[in-house]
Amino acid sequence: MLLYSILFPIISVIAIVLFLIRYLTERQSLITTILWAILWLFVILFSIFPKASENFARLFGITRGLDFIIIVVFVVLFYVIFRLFSKLDKLQDDVNKIVKEVALSNEITLDDEDE
Repeated sequence: MLLYSILFPIISVIAIVLFLIRYLTERQSLITTILWAILWLFVILFSIFPKASENFARLFGITRGLDFIIIVVFVVLFYVIFRLFSKLDKLQDDVNKIVKEVALSNEITLDDEDE
């Protein structure tokens, strides 16, 4: 048995437990927890049974299992980056709203500066 077929399942189980803890402490949604758990279960599956990736690859018309895994990783990474940018844009809009509200509530006129 190769090192990755022992190491990856251990890392995956730890990651699943951490995501469950984040869900139980209400730091992330159930959907996010389920999606990440599925991803880590696939890591366990492909590390223990490397030939399984070839079967999944054939389902999508890809010739090699490793190509399939690399494509899936890129798709997941692009999705995560998209979500991060979306959250960053929302956060920037929220900060702009707060700054505008504070600026309007603390309006200073030129007459106030002379005193």
